[in-house]
Parts: sequence; C-alpha cells; structure tokens
Amino acid sequence: MSQVPLHIAAEFPARTLEEWRRLVDKDLKGKPFTVLQSPLEGGLALQPLYAQADTAAPQPPGVAPYVRGTQPLGHTEGGWLLCQEYSEPDVTLAAEALRTDLERGTQGVWLCLGEAHGIPVKDEATLARLLAHVPLDRTPVHLEPDSAPLTTASLLMAVADKAGVKPSGSLGIDPLGILARTGALPEGVAAVLAEAAPLVTSRAQSAPELRVLLVSTRAYADAGATSVHELAWAMATGVEYLRGMERAGVAVDVAARSVQFALSVGGQFFPEIAKLRAARLLWAKVVAASGGPPEAQAMRLHARTAIGTKTQRDPWVNILRATAESFAAVVAGADSVSTSPFDEPLGTPDEGSRRLARNTQLILRDESSLNRVADPAGGSYYLEQLTSELARAAWTELQRIESLGGLEKALAQGDIAKVLAETRAAREKAVRSRKQPIVGVSEFPFLGEAPVRREARTRSTVASSEGLKPTRIAEPFESLRDASDRYVAAHGQRPTAFLASLGTVAEHTARSTWVVNALAAGGIESKEKHGFADPAAVVTAFAESGATLAVISGPDAMYPEWVPALTAALKAKGARTVAVAGRPGEHEAAFRAAGVDLFIFAGADLFALLNSLHAQLGVA
Repeated sequence: MSQVPLHIAAEFPARTLEEWRRLVDKDLKGKPFTVLQSPLEGGLALQPLYAQADTAAPQPPGVAPYVRGTQPLGHTEGGWLLCQEYSEPDVTLAAEALRTDLERGTQGVWLCLGEAHGIPVKDEATLARLLAHVPLDRTPVHLEPDSAPLTTASLLMAVADKAGVKPSGSLGIDPLGILARTGALPEGVAAVLAEAAPLVTSRAQSAPELRVLLVSTRAYADAGATSVHELAWAMATGVEYLRGMERAGVAVDVAARSVQFALSVGGQFFPEIAKLRAARLLWAKVVAASGGPPEAQAMRLHARTAIGTKTQRDPWVNILRATAESFAAVVAGADSVSTSPFDEPLGTPDEGSRRLARNTQLILRDESSLNRVADPAGGSYYLEQLTSELARAAWTELQRIESLGGLEKALAQGDIAKVLAETRAAREKAVRSRKQPIVGVSEFPFLGEAPVRREARTRSTVASSEGLKPTRIAEPFESLRDASDRYVAAHGQRPTAFLASLGTVAEHTARSTWVVNALAAGGIESKEKHGFADPAAVVTAFAESGATLAVISGPDAMYPEWVPALTAALKAKGARTVAVAGRPGEHEAAFRAAGVDLFIFAGADLFALLNSLHAQLGVA
C-alpha cells in the first residue's frame, strides 16, 4: 500500500524572524535581548536562534575555499588518519609503543622530539632505532622538534633513504613554533627558512606526500589561547613562512603545498568544529592573496585533543573529554587526529591508556561510521555562521599582528605573552567562580577516588630561555586538593567541616548538597548533621565532631532567627571559623557582627573562599 507523505508544516502559517523576535521581547519583559546570548572567548557570542538568512549556501566539499574539507567526498574514501603523538623520553620504550600501536590500529605517528619535553633523538642511529618497527613506505611520520629542526629533518630523510622509501608525513620545520615553545632559536627564523627552501623545492618532486614546513599551534593552545588567537597566530605563522619561501625563490603554490598545520581541539564542541572549518577558510584566503591557485589553497590539517582541558584529579573524565574533542575534530574534517591518553597530565602514558585513546577513534570510525559522512556540519545555519564569525575575528587579529611587523616581532616584544596572560586571567576568573565548571575537580569532586599514578621518565636538564608556559584550567583547584593530601599525610585525616543543616530534609538538601561539593573541591570533608530543634543541639553535635570549621546551611527564612545566636554559641564552643551557605543580602552586617566569617554561595570566587578556609584550618 502506498503511503502519502505527511507535511505537518503545511498545516501551520509561515512565521517570520521578526514575529519571533517580537514574542521574545515580550517574554523578556524589558530585559535586553543580549541576556539570551552566550558569550564566547574572543569577543564572540552565540545567538539564541540562527536562520537561513544568516549564512550563504555552502560550497560542496573539495572546492575552494575548502570550508567543508579538502576532499570531494570528505572522509568517505577511508576516513581520517589515526595519527597518535609520542613524547616518551626512553627511546627503547617509545619504539615499543610505536610497534604496539601500529599493530593495533594506529596509522600514522607524530613524534615530539627534544631533550626537555620529548623523545631525545640526537643522531641517525637513534632515530633508526626509534623507527625500527615503523613501515616507512606506508606510515606517515610527522616530526615536531623543540630545537634544531633542520637537523632532525635531515635525520628522517637519511633513515628513509637507507630504507629505500619515499617518506610521507612532515619534517616539522617550524621555527616560530619552536621560538614560542622554548623562547630560543639560535639559528634565527629567517636563516631556518632560507635553509629549508631547497628541501621544499626538492621534496615537491621527489616526495610529494612529505610536507617540509609545520605550523603548530601547540605553544599557544597549551598556554591558554582562545580559538580566535589560535587561528590568527597560525595564519600569521603561515604568512611568514610563505614570505620566507618567496625570498628564497620558491613559488607560492609549491610553498603552500609544503605546509602541514596542527591545531588543538578544546572543550567547546561546536565552536571547536567551527574553528577547524574557519582554519581552512583562512588559509585559502591567505594563499589566494599571495597569488596561489585554488589547488594550492587546500590545507592539510592535523588535530590534537587539548592538554589544557585535562585534569589530574578524577582523570577518568578525561576519556569523555578526549572523546568529545576527537568527535569535534572528525566532524570538522581534520585530515588526521591524535587523541591524548587520559593519564597524560599525570606523566608518561602507559599501554593501557594509549589503547583507550586509540580505540576512541576506532569506535568513531568503525562503529559509528563517521568516515562515511561528508561534512556533517555543512549547511547548519549555526555552524556556518559561527565559522564565518571566527574567521572574521581571526583575520582582524592577523591584521593586528601584521601591523606589529609579524609574529616573530610580536613574540619578541612580549605582545603574545601579554595577550595570553589577559586571556588566562579572564578564564581563571570563570573557573574560580565555577561559571566554567570542571567535572571531578570543581564540580562533583570525589575525595575517595583511587589515585592513578604515572611517573614521568627522567629527562636531561637542558638550559633554555623562557617560552610560553603551558597551563591547565584545573590547576588552581588541583593545588587545593594537593594541599589536602599533604594534610592527610601529616594528620591522618582530611581537613573537616561541621555542616549544620537547618530545617527539614526538603528545606536544606539542595543547599547542603551544594555546600558539600563546594567544600570537597578544596579537599575539605564535610561531617553533616541535620534535624536540629534548637541552637543548643547544634552546638552539642559540633563539639562532638572535633571540627574547628562550622558551616550553617538551611533555608533563608530561618537565618535571621538562627544565625546570630548559633554563630555566637559555636564560637564560644571553639569554632575558629563559622561560614553561612547562601548570599547574606540585607542581613550581612548583622551576621558579621554576630561572628560569621564568610559566606559561601554560587557565583562567588570559590577558590578564594576555599584558600581562605585552608589558611584558617592550617592546611598548607
């Protein structure tokens, strides 16, 4: 029996965006429309509604400016490349990790080389030993050294030549990236680019699948850059490399085809998708402005999950974070993706954590079939508009960097460090107040979690200049938990708080549960009591608890009657600190006069409050 399509929309009259806006304004009752917008870092904001009028029809995948990917069929011809990153300082262990992972699903390797933070490779023999189990004829190898990029590039080519293969991947010559990470580049950016030019020209013919130049945003992303800054500084790097190649006589189309990009993917799912799409758009615009043809405007993009979003506390949540970030990279059309092991913030990852990271992508590809979809984000009014907004904002920042004389001068003048410091300060403010919550650390912490320890391998001590400092957003609260652990080691128990929950269970549960979690974010354990009939019962229970910190929690209506007398009684019974859960409002002066030391409430600087409690409890 044939079925007649049911067109439900036809039963309703068409509505316009203006009509929707009038209804919204009515419901807002005088509040500005901006209260419905969600601010993003970089001066952007998410709108409550996106419509077709907000964006033009997108180009198909594989067509310049490559917003929807560089391949006409997206990932449908096999999928993105599962390309894991390695920084194990023991070359023998690193070689074994490469062998194991390649046998079990990894398709490409990204080698972070260096004495301080990577694999120490000083000569051809060491690199050959590292790559002993890597089939160079079919495995892309990418280098990212923290010094001497021309030397490490020559080592890889020598190993490949002896094996009689044409290598693929990238040589990792990224002088600006090294300068940003380490603060030093003795050879100088211009000299490195000049020496790299013959490689760019020769490899374009002899090994077309091998990229020579690298634009890595690792230093900026790890130091806390916003998406706008990461995009802009990546483009500024690419611009300087194209100029360096032009000075050496390399044609722009040859130079552009020799650049490998590597960007980080953070925790904001949709904005991160838009960021990677905007990166392709921006690079196409840069190459086109430099005179490059459409074919040369295609970006080869590696995406790595961000280290700054990961936590040492409750690190198992990092598995979920890395999954979402990997998913965003795939949806955005990255050519290769690296998923960081969940225990990376704790030290050198082991085989088990690398397996979880690897299988995250295998599930996305082989079980979720994301490799069968060409640009799933394409056509979304929201993502198309956000992509354009990110690209415009990044282009404005690129122009600002150009006005300073380029990225190298911006780094030397301290401009990049200044911008990053301002960004980190704003982000830390949001983290400290839990406007930007961190699950397992500032939200829903578990004081009884079993530790997952990974010891970092011993590294050589290397003198270096000051580069951009990596940071993780969880560090402030993790420092409080570390102090709590030291307190346990010294005293046999955690710093504790007596929680006096007033009123019925229904009246105090929501607030008291919130307080327990807030205190736990600082490693303070709560001893909760409730159902008190009068202040005397509270004082008796407090004395039995042995605590010196008391927190009063209950409905606001009970506070004016209970708090002053109860605070005085608790102080008389030995409480060094009395806190009240909730905003004090008009009663603050009276409560403080009665002896209340502080108020714990949503939106306050929780880190500062907890740090103050640590000082009063003798936690160092």
